Amino acid sequence: LFLGDQEEAIVELAFQTTGKIITDLYDRQFPSMIDSFQDAVKCLSEFACNARFPDTSMEAIRLVRSCAHHVSLSPNLFAELAGMENDVAITETDRVWVRGWFPLLFSLSCVVNRCKLDVRTRALTVLFEIIKTYGDSFQPHWWKDLFQVLFRIFDNMKLPEQHTEKAEW
Repeated sequence: LFLGDQEEAIVELAFQTTGKIITDLYDRQFPSMIDSFQDAVKCLSEFACNARFPDTSMEAIRLVRSCAHHVSLSPNLFAELAGMENDVAITETDRVWVRGWFPLLFSLSCVVNRCKLDVRTRALTVLFEIIKTYGDSFQPHWWKDLFQVLFRIFDNMKLPEQHTEKAEW
């Protein structure tokens, strides 16, 4: 709720806390904090979409990129992570995709589809930077999911839009 809040002090404090978790605690304690990864990425996506705080939006996208670095450095942690009952159907190799890469890339696609032009542009740039930087580590069958995410972005651009922001693309 606070992520879309208009109260600057609340948003700033919440963002500082989230940023501290990602920049400081993830650097030192990522193995013990991996359960929070998807929630942290979702929080960053919401911060990025708060139009009242453009600096926070851009910083949130930068932090999403740093989250990609954590996934890249620790794919084994995602593979070993137990937790969801339906994980038995997910191979260890695919867990890094399901719990790491996909939530991260999907959150950026949501920012691209929901936010103002400057934030969308930055999110799209970071999305493709992550793909170019880490895509060689993706399994061939993960690309099917990734293309669905990417095609969804561009399919949305084909729809008529009432907002002039999207018309700028």
